[in-house]
Amino acid sequence: MTLWDRLGMDGKLVKVLEAIPPGPDAGDFGRAYVTIHQLAVELDQRFPEVRAQLDVPLGGGATRHAGLVELLGKELVDKIRRYGDVYPIEAAQLSPVRFRELRLRGPGGRDLVGASKTELPLIRLRARD
Repeated sequence: MTLWDRLGMDGKLVKVLEAIPPGPDAGDFGRAYVTIHQLAVELDQRFPEVRAQLDVPLGGGATRHAGLVELLGKELVDKIRRYGDVYPIEAAQLSPVRFRELRLRGPGGRDLVGASKTELPLIRLRARD
């Protein structure tokens, strides 16, 4: 059993995504997407024991090892690729066309993404038929 499974991460992420309020055009477009960074912050707010057990910083792991943002991104992309439409979470990619920089600030005003980061996975709960 992996640490992801022992922590019940799939269930926790579904709970977090279910709590994200719908966008104003939810009727037309479905649930709102969130960045992997927003998801990490929301997960950390609702389940702080996860980051403590993983022993990682919230964002940016330049000095130690990967942060929660990077770990979530890698694991979710792997699971979405592996399980496809069966997995309850889906992703999309924000295109870097015509912009060089997108800054995301987390709790306390600190940057969650390096200034040159342009490839951002967008995450949402998969629509149920």
